Amino acid sequence: MKFFYILILICCLFVQVQGQYIEEERASMYGAQIQSNGSVTFTVYSPLATQVELLLFSYANDLTPSQIIPMSKSGNDWTVNVPGIGHGTYYMYRASGNQNVSTTKPYGTLFNKNHYLNDPYAYQNQNVKYTNIFQSFPYVQATSSVYAGGGKSIVYDHTKDRHPGNVKIARKDLIIYEMHVQDYTARIQNLDPSKRGKYLGLAQSGLKTPGGLSAGIDHLVELGVNAVELMPIMEYDELTGNEDGRYNHWGYMTTNFFSPEARYASSEENNVVEFKTLVKALHDKGIAVFMDVVYNHTGEQSPWTSNGKLAAKYYNTMGLHNTNFYRATSDGKYYFNNTGTGNDVAFLGADSLYTKQWVRDSLSLWHQKYGIDGFRFDLARILADGSDSAADWVDNDTRFTNAHLHAEPWDMGGQWWDFMDSGKWNYSNNRWTKWLGKYRDNIRRFSASNLKDIAMFKQLIEGYGSTDSGAHASSKPWRSVNMLTCHDGYTLRDTVYFNDYDGSHNCWDSGGDENLRRERQKLMMGILMTSQGVPLILQGDEFGRTKSGALSQSDAHNTYNYESSTGDHSINYVNWIDWALKDGRNSNSPNGPKYGNELFHWTKNLIQLRKKWNHFRRDDFPTYISNTPNGSANDYKYTYIWEAGGGANPIQIAVIWWGKAGEPDIMVIYNEHWNDMTISNINQYSQGNWKILARSWYGKGNDFGSLSNWSNNETANSSFFVKGRSMAILISDNN
Repeated sequence: MKFFYILILICCLFVQVQGQYIEEERASMYGAQIQSNGSVTFTVYSPLATQVELLLFSYANDLTPSQIIPMSKSGNDWTVNVPGIGHGTYYMYRASGNQNVSTTKPYGTLFNKNHYLNDPYAYQNQNVKYTNIFQSFPYVQATSSVYAGGGKSIVYDHTKDRHPGNVKIARKDLIIYEMHVQDYTARIQNLDPSKRGKYLGLAQSGLKTPGGLSAGIDHLVELGVNAVELMPIMEYDELTGNEDGRYNHWGYMTTNFFSPEARYASSEENNVVEFKTLVKALHDKGIAVFMDVVYNHTGEQSPWTSNGKLAAKYYNTMGLHNTNFYRATSDGKYYFNNTGTGNDVAFLGADSLYTKQWVRDSLSLWHQKYGIDGFRFDLARILADGSDSAADWVDNDTRFTNAHLHAEPWDMGGQWWDFMDSGKWNYSNNRWTKWLGKYRDNIRRFSASNLKDIAMFKQLIEGYGSTDSGAHASSKPWRSVNMLTCHDGYTLRDTVYFNDYDGSHNCWDSGGDENLRRERQKLMMGILMTSQGVPLILQGDEFGRTKSGALSQSDAHNTYNYESSTGDHSINYVNWIDWALKDGRNSNSPNGPKYGNELFHWTKNLIQLRKKWNHFRRDDFPTYISNTPNGSANDYKYTYIWEAGGGANPIQIAVIWWGKAGEPDIMVIYNEHWNDMTISNINQYSQGNWKILARSWYGKGNDFGSLSNWSNNETANSSFFVKGRSMAILISDNN
């Protein structure tokens, strides 16, 4: 009898587990799913619709469906199984229901049986420009058939493709390179024109700068980064939020969250295969692939009044379930606009069950089918939607447990500012890290002698930047993603070339002194690579890329729409990488430096230093000890040997990172002051001899000593000199 009860208990547990599994699988089975018998099951979420129809098309350019198939409702979903079709089938949806929007209350259902909608879960989608696909302006009240601007959805079988695998890199070891697929290779001359700015172009080895140096993927290997963060590559609307004659270039107006952008493919119908080829190529080089994902809003536009009629721009969700998908005021008059786009996605309350599932299913697809190793979440604070629980609902999904999660921790509206400073944030179980605008702003100030807060500087180089008030009890240094620049702002070169046009970007033109500009860039890059936390480099910053070709100084920092739809290269070149800068030439970027090759080698050597020993990539916060002569506490701790700053004084600081057994000690000296500085009697801080590893004010070939044979480097004098706006790195065998 006892055995019988145990058996029943086991069966109950099995049923429960199985039930959970089935529910999870069912929830993730939206879209077009190919069945074992060859048929295709289509499922779409539309809880308020009265009828949903599946539209099948025979050819890519057809405007009239070959079949119209009614779908059946089950709960909040509509579904139908269709035999005799499969991989490559073109399809769309059409939804009917109550339309209760008005010019005074635009937040209402937008059903219109004449609108053809693509699948929000489509694994592949056409890249059809919005203005070309619509027969007329998409008024909500349209009475003739109009097509959603994202193009037709396509049934896709991922089992036909090779999985690109994954690259596992410990969080503390990450060195991230933010890049744009098109910008990175668009100007590489020895690349086939059909591959420039495409997935396959970025995947190709053997590319060269005009001077014959490595470019493209080989440049990444030579530089030494181990992760790339791709700006959005999900299917997006390049014509939303743009100016006339230009594309919305950066990709933050996503229309389909399960399909790769077709315009980055050499052949649009091969976008899935080509993107997997890119991921595989990067993985083969030991480089992890992160995606910049935009779940806080979509490329759709909420209703507005035009020519006396109510209008809207939508592709899928706005016509299927907008009131369950987007946030609005309680009176229905306005959509929330903390994204700056007018259509914040809802992640709080009962209506968020689907949106949360939608995000998790999307992340799971990219991780499991494309081998994506991590994600950067645009305006991530909206994922929390005002809740103190933040976004644990993302972190807890086991389908992408091994993926890195990076948050841009703010929103545009200022309603919620910091994603990880909630008192209820679960640091011990959570994998989130966050971009540090605080690090960016203050290190820029430091290089211009404008940072007077020495405590802030110490906090940032020690890796305590992930929370507002020092280290959290269970936090980690790697939660801080440190950056000097990113896509959304000036390049590193531009921060020393321009003055602030609006007082918020911490830029200074260095008085027009090119040598000072060189020293400041090397100083900032040196601070980045010797700080605890995860460094992030913007594409091209390692050799002085500039966006100063924009039409005005104010435009130089925000170039999201600087790609011409007419092929005007004078506009496109603002974002496209000028590889001649790596050669030390600035012929195509007249405001670029002539010391790009020096800056590249400086950055490359800093990365090699960071990788060689553990001093600047610790898994836990380092332990501070008081100044101890002769390194008697050589136990992997750290100490400051000299510091000045605070109040009206600029900051000068020297820190020793004591090595653990088998590692040398490293002293880093940062001088933010206008004037040169000398540290007296440095020998008292080592039982060995301090060797000179790096002096940023020296030129190429002399600014960095040997890493492999460092004991043979020049010995530092007891009174050591450091030039103004520069840094030095010393190394000692202190056994």
